Amino acid sequence: MIPLSERVSSILRTDVEWRSSSVPGQKVFSQFTDDELHSDGLNALKEFCKKRIPSLYPQIIRLFSPVFAADPVPAFLEQFNLKSDFVANLGAGVTTYEGVVSVDGAGYRSVDLVCDLSNLPFRDESLDGIISVAVLEHVKNPHQHVTEMYRALKPGGRLLVFIPFLQPFHASPEDYQRYTRNGLLELFSGFENKKTWVAGGPTSALLWVFQEWCAVLFSLGSPALYRAFSIILLILSPLKILDFLFVRNPLSEIVASGFFLTARK
Repeated sequence: MIPLSERVSSILRTDVEWRSSSVPGQKVFSQFTDDELHSDGLNALKEFCKKRIPSLYPQIIRLFSPVFAADPVPAFLEQFNLKSDFVANLGAGVTTYEGVVSVDGAGYRSVDLVCDLSNLPFRDESLDGIISVAVLEHVKNPHQHVTEMYRALKPGGRLLVFIPFLQPFHASPEDYQRYTRNGLLELFSGFENKKTWVAGGPTSALLWVFQEWCAVLFSLGSPALYRAFSIILLILSPLKILDFLFVRNPLSEIVASGFFLTARK
């Protein structure tokens, strides 16, 4: 079987230059600087974990994140033949799926293409699918990112997106916006067959805000104490399981932590 890194070369633009990195098969078009990745204290801690314990990091996030949501990515990927179709995970970080192209602005060892997600290196209409989970809140120009997704997708291509609604500030490496359900639908208005559902209900929203409220209160204005309490208060995150009570409640979207969206070009 042809390695994924070689298959991907066939759908890359020829007008954008790239360079090799120390990671075998990884292509670098552009990337975040160390200063950008470490400007926020908590994000610097996450960067340390991503680089030192990359295989454990996704499990740690699933356990200690205050957001309760089933992972729809495996079911989404079942719609594709990953031996021949091209599916890209934009803003993948250290999360990987077999047969899926990992794309990120940071050069983690698991990333195939390192680039600016607002200027994707893929040719027009070259992708069968796109995954974008917890990315668009961290970019200055979400409309440009969505435009790039549309350009790179084949006609009939599908995407899966997660974007937050009621979540506290969390830099990665920055944090810019939130979306209501209607705002998310408007952002992807150029797509068809749009479907949205709550990803993290009222408990997730309340729990994360409560953790941050406590961290701010007990820190007494000290950034160092705030970071310490932010980490300590993660022990409350398992309470997110209470959102199981709201999974099928149609009113959950009023105070949801975030939303998933699927759509077709």
